[in-house]
Amino acid sequence: MPNLNDPKWVAAIQNNKDMGKATLATRLLLTRLRQEVKANPGSLREKARELFEFFEKNAFAQKDVALL
Repeated sequence: MPNLNDPKWVAAIQNNKDMGKATLATRLLLTRLRQEVKANPGSLREKARELFEFFEKNAFAQKDVALL
């Protein structure tokens, strides 16, 4: 899994890539994070950290990292 400083985490929130093959939990989280960043662009780094921590804590979703 990429480390927290990898630009992949920020890019995953900034883009609107289809995550249809990801787990439901990942899709829901990304949708929420994208909406929150759209409302408050200054929170991007904080939301990227939240995404990273989600994958760090949830082994079932780690296969979704490859889809980001």
